Order: sequence, then C-alpha cells, then structure tokens
Amino acid sequence: MARVKNTMKVVASSLKVINANYDLYAENIKDIYAKSNNVYDLICNGFRFGYMQGMKATKAELRKGE
Repeated sequence: MARVKNTMKVVASSLKVINANYDLYAENIKDIYAKSNNVYDLICNGFRFGYMQGMKATKAELRKGE
C-alpha cells in the first residue's frame, strides 16, 4: 500500500470534493469526542466514521450508475 506523504495536503484538497451529504459536521465531532476513551480511540473512531461515510458515498455512486 502506498504511503501518504503530505497528509494535510490531502485534507486540504478534500474541501473541494466532499459531497455535503457525506461530510463531517460539528455534531459528529462532538459525538466522536464524547464517546472516545483517549486520543488514540478518538483518531480511530474518526477514521472509522469517515470510512463508513465513504462507503455510503460509493454505494450511492454505484446506484446512480445503474
């Protein structure tokens, strides 16, 4: 698997392409923060949330193409 060399560049570029239906909002952040036991748990939970949002977006795109 390729390593991401410029993490923040990837994050910045996402601002131009994420559909609002699958973006991260303050309510999501508060919920993830409140239910995470430590900083590592917080990062993992944030990643998992983003991954699942990406899965939803991919499924929607696939349905659109049918």
